[in-house]
Amino acid sequence: MAAEPNLIRRHRLFRRFWLARAVSLIGDGAAMVALVLLVSRGEHAGTAVSLILLAESVPRFFGPLAGALADRMGVRRLLIAAELVQAAVFGTIVLARPGLAVLVPLVAVAAAASTVFSAAGRTVVPRIVDDADLMPANAWLGTAFNLQAALGPVLGGVFSAWGSEYGALAVNAGSFLFSALLLTGIPALEPLRTGERRTLLGDTVEGLKFVRHHRVARAIVLLLLLGLFFGSLDNLALVFLAEQSLGTGETGYGVLAASFGVAMVAASLWLVRAAESRSPVWVLLAGWFFTGLGLLLTAAAPVLLAAVAMQLIAGLGNGVANVGEETLLQKAVPAEVLGRVGGTLSSAAFFGSTAGYLAGGLLGPEDNARLVFVIAGGGIFLALALCGPALLSARASLAAAPDPEPGVDDAATGTATEADGDAVIAPAGGTAPAAQAGPAAAGGSPAAKPAPAGSVSQSGGTT
Repeated sequence: MAAEPNLIRRHRLFRRFWLARAVSLIGDGAAMVALVLLVSRGEHAGTAVSLILLAESVPRFFGPLAGALADRMGVRRLLIAAELVQAAVFGTIVLARPGLAVLVPLVAVAAAASTVFSAAGRTVVPRIVDDADLMPANAWLGTAFNLQAALGPVLGGVFSAWGSEYGALAVNAGSFLFSALLLTGIPALEPLRTGERRTLLGDTVEGLKFVRHHRVARAIVLLLLLGLFFGSLDNLALVFLAEQSLGTGETGYGVLAASFGVAMVAASLWLVRAAESRSPVWVLLAGWFFTGLGLLLTAAAPVLLAAVAMQLIAGLGNGVANVGEETLLQKAVPAEVLGRVGGTLSSAAFFGSTAGYLAGGLLGPEDNARLVFVIAGGGIFLALALCGPALLSARASLAAAPDPEPGVDDAATGTATEADGDAVIAPAGGTAPAAQAGPAAAGGSPAAKPAPAGSVSQSGGTT
């Protein structure tokens, strides 16, 4: 009988992890809308909203530190702790209904826990699924992240309108508890340590040095930083393009904004089935190419329908690029530093978008919307020109990776079953892990090893 092609149905461990992520992320999207609505109705509403958004954003810049923590601790324990901290924070907000002076630090604590979860969560997929399933798995996770943006705000608005903002926050607290419960069913995933043990700060610095000297990791981080710097200009200029250049008003802006998000969801769903045989390098580069192309063509759109089509192209490209980026990172970076590299990548994303918003204001998007789109698309092509050669160098290295060791069927061995919540996937032999005796997908191909350190060019050349 042919193996079940749907990874969610076939792989019990991944299904639990995906469902935990989806529930938690959608709850988060709803909670952010509720928080903004909550503080926007009091005194000094503008300042209050800014402080809430700042409290949500600032902890994200500490991704390398969160990644170092993820590489030092058992991943399941860290994920569950992060979810419980967030549940406690939002539960406290619902019960105590604090003023702004207490609310802002609480939101910052929740954001810090979310940053830790993000860094640790990046290390889960390559340790529980086969190498051949990496890209479909990341496509499924991309769908969960896109649903956060597409569905979370709608639910937050509905909950706030039907009940109150505190009702939406209570639902979010419950989503974290449900996620933590689901996560008890994944393996412990103990840290994969090699070399001398450093302090947390020392591990953080080591991770940053690794990114600096690993040509492919550096190229991925730089491409995301530059790509989001220029890509964030879309968010600044879109409303002015709709209302002034195209004359379509608020409705046109809403349609344009929604088209980008819908295309991202569609891209993730397409890659769920189409990704398995594709190179993550080409998926990443093609994704950014179509993102830049869509933004450039948006600048020339004469009517709303044409602008929607161009935003669909950009959104499809962005959704595809996200999956390629995640998969290439997991294949090219040794498992024992993946948390730190992933944390650095997350911080680069926030830094790039924040810098883009600040710089974009100087371009006068209210008067030069089309020019801003030209700069956005052109800047992404410039980023591809800078980083593309280093990324293309990864193709031969990944293809030359050693043959995979036979995987272990989790259903057959009981190594990591739902009843055995304390199962541990340990490093095989303690070599640069990347060889792990992790559970293979039920009925799937043998589990492949992530590329060991040095299998991808680490030359000191510029990207």
